[in-house]
Amino acid sequence: MNMNTMRGLLSIGLGLLAMLRPACGAPAMPGPSAAEKRIIDQHIGRIADPATRRAVQEQDMAWQMTTFLCQDAARAVLVRMGGLPHRFFLQDAATGSQVVTSAALVSGRGQFLRAGNAIQWVGFTWNCHLDPDTGHVLRFDAQPTGPIRPGP
Repeated sequence: MNMNTMRGLLSIGLGLLAMLRPACGAPAMPGPSAAEKRIIDQHIGRIADPATRRAVQEQDMAWQMTTFLCQDAARAVLVRMGGLPHRFFLQDAATGSQVVTSAALVSGRGQFLRAGNAIQWVGFTWNCHLDPDTGHVLRFDAQPTGPIRPGP
């Protein structure tokens, strides 16, 4: 077999491998659309402290999408549910509490501090519906799951 034939076969093999890789390899991870990524990058770019900016950039994409795309929309919904406007988390202590299903949907579990005199945290599940073309929230849904028991 001459060198040109070997190069041709190698080229075909590499081409087939490149085409099959998405089907055979790890599944593609959902993530933000170009518009959503642009909004996230703008928020991160406004962080003045380089160490803080780097730490935020190292957070996973679910955290970044939740924080920079969904958090403001969540605030109004959670206040209507009886929470304080700046005392909520769109995550809990368990792994996988924020999940990117697609550029159009981020879901999770969270908790908010109930307004009033007593300190009571309430758990909830949530869905953040996004418009991937604009990066804006179309709707934020939350469903309370009940009081959070104080931990050790």
